[in-house]
Amino acid sequence: MEILQTSLKVTILGMGIVFVALIGLVLIIMAMHRLTGNKKDDRKKISVEKADTVSEQKAELADSAVQQISMDEDSEELVAVITAAIAASLHRSTHDIVVRSIRRIPAITPVWNRTSRQEQVSARL
Repeated sequence: MEILQTSLKVTILGMGIVFVALIGLVLIIMAMHRLTGNKKDDRKKISVEKADTVSEQKAELADSAVQQISMDEDSEELVAVITAAIAASLHRSTHDIVVRSIRRIPAITPVWNRTSRQEQVSARL
């Protein structure tokens, strides 16, 4: 019985210390918030401006993604390569697959990501 009472006292003491520490952290964060002078209105204005620029960028990407490739010599080779890749991935003959149109989608990955991929591919060759 004495062990149970001691364990309950230790549990309550531990939970109390954690609770007091969390309250202290909340008070410190609130004080830092007041010292830095961040206002909710300023943050809302900034987030609205960012949302506007992001929506404009998405619209530009969507417009450029819809562009069609003209059917000249280079695009005929591109169609042949894409058809062969699709046929290989589906384990079918190229005669079963017809590519009717190709749309280029702009790369939205960061430059450092593309550069890293190119370096990895060239290192394997």
